[in-house]
Amino acid sequence: MDTKYLIKQHNTYSVVVEIPKRLQAVAGQKRFKVSLKTGNLAEANRLKHSHVAEFLRRIDALEKSFDPKALVMKDAKEWRAELATASKVEDEEYGASIHGELLDQVKELSRQLAEKDEALAQAFHQTATGEGTLLKDLYPTWIAESTETGQTKSQHGSTTRRFIKWAGEFVTVEETDRKKAGEYVSDLIANSPLARRTIKRHLSSLSSLWQWLESKGYVKQESNPWLRHKLGKPAKGKPRYRKVLEEEALLRLLNGRYSTPRYAQVLHDMLRLALLQGGRLDELCAMKRTEVHRRADGYWLEIASGKTDAAIREIPAHPLAVPIIERRLRDKDTYLFKGLLPGGPDSKRSWYVSKAYGRYRNSEAVDVKGRGRDFHALRNTFISYMEGLKVAESTVKLLVGHERVSMTYGHYSDGQRVDLPEAMRALKYGPEVMQAIKLKMKPA
Repeated sequence: MDTKYLIKQHNTYSVVVEIPKRLQAVAGQKRFKVSLKTGNLAEANRLKHSHVAEFLRRIDALEKSFDPKALVMKDAKEWRAELATASKVEDEEYGASIHGELLDQVKELSRQLAEKDEALAQAFHQTATGEGTLLKDLYPTWIAESTETGQTKSQHGSTTRRFIKWAGEFVTVEETDRKKAGEYVSDLIANSPLARRTIKRHLSSLSSLWQWLESKGYVKQESNPWLRHKLGKPAKGKPRYRKVLEEEALLRLLNGRYSTPRYAQVLHDMLRLALLQGGRLDELCAMKRTEVHRRADGYWLEIASGKTDAAIREIPAHPLAVPIIERRLRDKDTYLFKGLLPGGPDSKRSWYVSKAYGRYRNSEAVDVKGRGRDFHALRNTFISYMEGLKVAESTVKLLVGHERVSMTYGHYSDGQRVDLPEAMRALKYGPEVMQAIKLKMKPA
């Protein structure tokens, strides 16, 4: 009778499948074993096949995920721990210290590794001796300690992982010098689809990481390799990222209808307020009923927080925005737009609205596809039309929350005497767009 994969102990058969030696450390055991709870060999043979198949499947999965380099670096960390506690006092009889003997063993292992992989051997030696610190082991702590927003933390993480993928999983802090940083920047410019300003953001993230490493004593002061890189100028004629939407696109957006009821009315109103007020999506979604003020000259919208000090402002409501505002105020919810689910790294109320708008504009019926035609492009469109209507730039900055940096209107005046309602009433799109803005959403 066949006894393959079977052993009998205490009159009970078990299935046993040996794990290949190279995979045992990853699996955390030498074999897979399960009792069949029978002492009958024929019954054991009948029962064993499903267990054997499952164990072989697990071994195959281990094989596919097996990374010999990861095991080498795991050993390096264990050697590092041993060396850290080993005595450096020389033994009188043998003329060597325990630390010295361990260090010799590390050197020999490094030499053997170098015959197959010099870079891995160097990383092993640096990690084992404490001369090198793996970047992948440190950056999660930096992100955890950061006081940045969740979205910025997420960007820091993806930026650092991108560099580690380029430099190699076992790249150390110590080997990341200015030359290596320069090579990485050159590769981003030449071989990645990233825009220049996105590359600048990547460098800013990595520079912040190095500032943190400096504060923790991992690198010397003023040795940040990510500063002062020359990125060159963008190619001439390259279009701006965000575009001013043409009137045909605005009409498709205003006359369309989102298929999901939850966001149909939200997008209908958001589109119109963005075009009429020039507001950011975050600002509109976060606005509370208490931040809408009725005054003698009409409704005013208070933007209570923003990316900069200039973003905090009060702006008059455009006449065509008033029906939308009054209808939404009747809901008596905390927010002007009730029922928005928070989402994303920072639990923003705009998270799912932004995604819904992306699906809406990319739908076949609306077809406002393409890079730079997102919700923020509505803000670009508002500003462009205001410029075309000859509204002073300093006034438009007050409406959209941009800093006025000039000495005259930035330093000596805060815009208190500017007639913002008059400026807002000046806003006009083409007659068809203005008529589409007035349309109420038809019931389903």
